[in-house]
Amino acid sequence: MKLFHMQEEVKWSNEGQYIKAREGLYYWAGVAVLNQFARLRLTLDVQMGGPMPSGPKIFAGNHPTTTDPFYLLTVLPEKTRMMVNADIFKKPFLGGLFRRSGHIAVDKKDGIQALNAGISALERGENLGIFPEGGLSDIQEGIKVNRLKTGVVRMALQAGAPIIPVGFHMPIEGMKFKSLKVGGEKVISRFFLRGRYAITLGQPFWVTGDVEDRKLVRALSEELRDRIYDLSQLSALRLKNNLPLAKESRKKKKSLPVESGM
Repeated sequence: MKLFHMQEEVKWSNEGQYIKAREGLYYWAGVAVLNQFARLRLTLDVQMGGPMPSGPKIFAGNHPTTTDPFYLLTVLPEKTRMMVNADIFKKPFLGGLFRRSGHIAVDKKDGIQALNAGISALERGENLGIFPEGGLSDIQEGIKVNRLKTGVVRMALQAGAPIIPVGFHMPIEGMKFKSLKVGGEKVISRFFLRGRYAITLGQPFWVTGDVEDRKLVRALSEELRDRIYDLSQLSALRLKNNLPLAKESRKKKKSLPVESGM
């Protein structure tokens, strides 16, 4: 009987190693494709606030465009699980790639499940990437940072992991607007596919305290929001010295809800 249990443990261990290896293969293959695209189409301007701490960490940034999670992956040297809108996982090709690469689906109707999945990943020593505005950033009068959801701070408090704030900026006139169906509703997505694109990664933000203290969690979320905004402005300043992209003529479209995501 003991031998049988040992054989079962070896079997599950081998299966786990196979799944992990396959996941890594899909992940790094996807990153390689993204890197190639970025080299051909973007002028990436990346600035790091210093060396990254070892161990699990959470990269949390503003979300001006739908393409931000993809480009963030190209500048991170360590494997990072992105927490993204569950609707992406329903797309025929992209959804399968995201699932096999180990990224985490965020269903707005079941946020607790995504929160627990994120905490489990951190406790296994893995990195997370998240866009805590819960949707695309407001760009009506320049790129802003909306009020953050508190999930990122809750995960950091519970897992004891630092948050690395990230500020994205790119010319608004270089964005492509597309109407897509997400969750049965028509929304406007924003794609940035060519031009100058700046990313600034800040110093680690360590949070401590009681995860059940709502006032503390909200205060920490507001501080994180300020840090992300400041970094996005640093990204904007680095792009300011260059001539703006030529404005593209776009037909006025009927106002639609903005894409919702993590």
